[in-house]
Amino acid sequence: MRTSRDFTLRPERERSWICAETWCDRCNQADLGMISPVEFEEDGQIYIEGACRKCSAVVRTYLEEKKPNQSPEPMPLKRHGSS
Repeated sequence: MRTSRDFTLRPERERSWICAETWCDRCNQADLGMISPVEFEEDGQIYIEGACRKCSAVVRTYLEEKKPNQSPEPMPLKRHGSS
């Protein structure tokens, strides 16, 4: 089941980092940027999905939330995209 989350509740620095650290399968290139990000949780995993800034293909990143004593930025484990 897909549950919506509010991406805007993340700090601006974190949102900017997430949107910059992307992979686009269609462009076959990293870090082109993501526009219109939407955050959701599915099967216990947190995803950010949006459109590639260059070609508008769907890009999706899933995140691992770090523990409080670690850096506040999430760590992308794997990048997913679809054309």
